[in-house]
Amino acid sequence: MIYIKKWTDYYEDFFPIEPNQYEFFSAMGDEFTAPAKFLSVECGPALLSEKLQEKHDVTLTDSFAEFVQIANTRQANKENPAHVFNLNPADIARYLGKNFFNVIVCLCYRIIFMKDRTLIKKFLFDSKMLLSDGGYLVLDILNFSKYDFSETKIDLPPKKAERATLYSSVIKNSDSVQYKLFQHVVTASGKVIDEVKDELICPISMETIRSYAKEVKYSSCEFFSDYNRTPYSPDSDKIICVLKK
Repeated sequence: MIYIKKWTDYYEDFFPIEPNQYEFFSAMGDEFTAPAKFLSVECGPALLSEKLQEKHDVTLTDSFAEFVQIANTRQANKENPAHVFNLNPADIARYLGKNFFNVIVCLCYRIIFMKDRTLIKKFLFDSKMLLSDGGYLVLDILNFSKYDFSETKIDLPPKKAERATLYSSVIKNSDSVQYKLFQHVVTASGKVIDEVKDELICPISMETIRSYAKEVKYSSCEFFSDYNRTPYSPDSDKIICVLKK
């Protein structure tokens, strides 16, 4: 994965810790024997994980080398540093311990970069192998069901921050029914960083996640509109998917 190299510095502006997000995961971790074991897959700069590791055991993985470097730099002076690995999501079951983690997360809609449904289903299966009994897999995805995918181009809501704005669109290749992401950043000074072009993605829906969770045999799945556990509605911009082993 080679996207967003030119605007890594802005990533935290576009994907900050969300309201109630820390409380949501901290309470989830408190359900298990302390310290609960968290695994953040495609962790990015790992802002949330830095807070969680104050009371929980945290492992971080990312396929993007720049994010791994950022995470390692931030962990260097921690008293109880997180375990950081440069791993593709497809390899987590190969290198990480089975039945070990209490909570596995993949946030900031990074799951769509797993590129196809087979790999996403594999990720759900592998995550279940790594989870302890009663453990949780939490996915943070865009609500693609609210968009008309009969259209060739879909504009996603921009992410606005003080220093810059992220614009995203999905283009459908009608011949092969593939979807590609295009993104660019406009800084507060007006500079345009045109970074992401033709990045193959898989715009997964809540209904598909539910179907895969049932097929992989998770014991339950819940869907929320935010980290305050507001019930999902069709108008929600995003979906918090909570799958329990």
